[in-house]
Amino acid sequence: MSRRQRRLRAGDDSKASLRRFSTASLLFLGLILGLAGSLYYAWVVAPVVYVDAGPARFSDGHKAEYIFLVSQSYAVDGDWEQAQRRLAALDDPALPQTVTALLESYVREQRPSPSIHNLAVLARQLGADAPAVALFAPTPLAGIRPSPTASPTIMPATAVSTPTPQPTVTVRPTMTAVPVSPPNPTAQPAYRLLNQQPLCLEADSAPRIEVVTLDALLNPLPGVETIVAWDGGSDHFFTGFKPALGDGAGDFAMSPGTSYTVMLTDGSPEISGLRIETCASGLDGGWRLTFQNLILQPDQPDQPDS
Repeated sequence: MSRRQRRLRAGDDSKASLRRFSTASLLFLGLILGLAGSLYYAWVVAPVVYVDAGPARFSDGHKAEYIFLVSQSYAVDGDWEQAQRRLAALDDPALPQTVTALLESYVREQRPSPSIHNLAVLARQLGADAPAVALFAPTPLAGIRPSPTASPTIMPATAVSTPTPQPTVTVRPTMTAVPVSPPNPTAQPAYRLLNQQPLCLEADSAPRIEVVTLDALLNPLPGVETIVAWDGGSDHFFTGFKPALGDGAGDFAMSPGTSYTVMLTDGSPEISGLRIETCASGLDGGWRLTFQNLILQPDQPDQPDS
């Protein structure tokens, strides 16, 4: 092949390579322009608009935040119907369990106490029954009056002067009854009454008052001093010294015609009017009182024993 033919052939090869390069470049450029045009149309000309996108479409993290905000709102306005409407928007068939799980996660993360309390109240309103709910939002007990606060009556030191002279009246001091070993009146109750139920025993058992004390996680709590008072007398005992009744139980024998009052020295509601009652069997029966400690101890486990 001559030199001229070789030059012509090399030129043809260069033109073919240039044509292939130009085609690839144009194809790539077309792809870029098409992608840019599609994005412009989707973002600017006709963006996607979500209609009726409710809380049910939220992610799990946003749902948890939504529930927390509902609990905060309910704590402020107390509007339960509005809170129910907002929670219904989640379309969660297991909503009480979801709120309880969120509450337990807040407890593990040691979130602020008001946040935990508000979530516990929300869970309680939804009917959730869990140790964390009972601990941080105990159900108010109707008919149980709190321990009395011993506050002496302060009498005026001088009589009030009036335009017309009045004879001097000697004010007699008010007699204030002093309860036997009362709980500390300045402290908040450390226990709440978890349950009160009649106690019906066998024919050979005398009527009695049984007191069961549990810790914050519903485990037996021995060594709690209990006061039993009646008109003209009082006595006390400690729970946990009657193995047959349980590790956190103690009892007191009742007498006919006597009304008893029971309280815990560490602070609890004062349960009064406890008398011997007739059971369905016709036998005389007593009462079983179960108290729960409201203070979670640092060395207690996260979950109650099974």
